[in-house]
Amino acid sequence: MKMIIWSCLLFISTGGCKKEINSLPAAAIKVSGTLTVYPAPGDLNLVEHLKKSDDYIVEVRKKGETDYQSLFVYKTDNYWIDTYFGGAPKPQASASFTSFAMLETAVEVKVTFKSAAGQVMIRPLNFGINPVVNGNTVTFTLGEPRKLSIEINDRKNPLFLFAEAPDVPNTAATYYYGPGVHNIGLQKSIKSGESVYIAAGAVVEGSFMLPYNTKNISIRGRGILTMGEWKHESTDIAWLGAHSAIKANGTSNLQMEGIIIANSCGWTIPIYNSDNLTFDNQFRNLKLISWNGNTDGFWVNGNNHLIDDCFIFNNDDIFMSHGATNCKISNIVAWGGPWGRLYWVSNQKSTSKIILENINLIGKDGGVGVIVVDGATGTDLTVSDITFRNLRIEAHPKTSSYNTNKLFVFNSGYKSTTNWLFENVTVDDKNPDEGGFFGTERARITGVKFKNFKMAGLKVNSLSEGNLGSNAFASGITFE
Repeated sequence: MKMIIWSCLLFISTGGCKKEINSLPAAAIKVSGTLTVYPAPGDLNLVEHLKKSDDYIVEVRKKGETDYQSLFVYKTDNYWIDTYFGGAPKPQASASFTSFAMLETAVEVKVTFKSAAGQVMIRPLNFGINPVVNGNTVTFTLGEPRKLSIEINDRKNPLFLFAEAPDVPNTAATYYYGPGVHNIGLQKSIKSGESVYIAAGAVVEGSFMLPYNTKNISIRGRGILTMGEWKHESTDIAWLGAHSAIKANGTSNLQMEGIIIANSCGWTIPIYNSDNLTFDNQFRNLKLISWNGNTDGFWVNGNNHLIDDCFIFNNDDIFMSHGATNCKISNIVAWGGPWGRLYWVSNQKSTSKIILENINLIGKDGGVGVIVVDGATGTDLTVSDITFRNLRIEAHPKTSSYNTNKLFVFNSGYKSTTNWLFENVTVDDKNPDEGGFFGTERARITGVKFKNFKMAGLKVNSLSEGNLGSNAFASGITFE
C-alpha cells in the first residue's frame, strides 16, 4: 500500500519570524456541507504509544445522506508503570479517540466494534444518548457537538468521540503544523505575540514552554500534541515541570483552543503565577488523554481565567489551584484516575470567586477525595466564595487502600474557609464514608450551603444523610 508521509517541513523567513509550513494545504480537509472529516496523519509507526485503533471503526454522515465517511481513529495504550506511589494505575487497558466537526446539522454516527457489542454505555449519561445495537455495530444521532465516552461491554477500552465546531486553520501562525508527524523536542519556546496552529491530521511530538512574563500567545488547532516518546521517571517538581506538555509562568492573555493533548509525560497544562503576572487566559475545547501518575490537567492559578468545553481523562488532579481569583470552569467532561481530585485547593496563595459549572465526572478510578481543601495548618490564607453548580458524578467507588475516594475532604489549615455553595449536585452512588468538614480553632470552616443535593437517587437534607461528618470548628453548614 502506498503511504504518504506529510512530515516534511518548509522553513520560510518572514519579517524575521520563522514559520514552519507543512506541505499539505488546508483544502485537503474533506467538507460535506457542515460535516467536516479530518485527514489521517500518515505513518504513525515511529510515534510511541499512539497508533491507528484496532478496536473501533467510526463512520459519520449528515442526517438524511446515504453514504458514510470514515474517521481516522487513534489508540493509546496504558503504558505507565507505577514505581512511585505503591498503588494500582488506571485500570483501563487503552483508550481510542477520534474527532470531527459539525455545524447546524444532525450527524449520524456508526461505531463498529471488533467483537459483538453487548451492553453499551454512552457517557455522560445525562446527555440521554440511546444507541441502537446490532451485532457489533452501534449507531446513534448527534444533534449538536458533544464530547462522549462510548463504552462497549465494559470500561476497559473506551472510545472517546469529540464532535466539535468547525475551525478555520491559521496557516499564518508563527508555527504551523499541517497533517503528518512532527517531532519538536521538549520545551519548544513560544514568545510573546507568537502563535501555534496544529492542524487536523497533525501529530506533534514534544512540548511547549512559554517563558516568564509572556503575553498574547495563541495555541490552537484540531490536531494532536503527544509526549509518548518520553518516560515518566520522577516525581521531582523540577523534573515534572520540565516534562509538562505546555508549561507557562506569569503568562497573560493566552488563548488555547481545540487541540488534543495525549500521553503527557509530566503535568499537562501547569500555569505558574510568579509575581501575579498570570491573568486573562482562556482554554476552550481542549481534549486531554494521559496515563502517567502526575498528569495534572489544568492549574487554575492567577486571575480572570476561563476553562470551557474541555474533556479530561488523566491520572492526577483534574483541576487544582495554588491561589486563584475570579475564574470560571464550565461545560466539562472528566474521568479521573487514582491520584486525581476533581478540584484541589492547595496552599500558596488565597483563593476566591471560583465557579465550576456544568461538570460531568463520568469516572473516578478510586483514590484520593473528589473535592479537597487541605492547606497546611496555620497558614495565613483564605479560601472563599467557591461555587459548584450542576455537578454530576456518575461514580466514585470506594477503595480499600489508604485513599478512600471520599466526596469531600475539608481538613483545612487555612485561616478561613468560607462561603461554599453546592447547587444541583447529583452523585449516582454513595459510599459509607464520604468525608466531611473538619476545621481547627485557628482554621475554621463556615458557610457551606447545599441546594438540591442528591446521592444515590435521594435528596440529601443533612450531613448524616450524605454519610458526611464535621467537627466543632465547622459551622453554618446548611441544606435546602
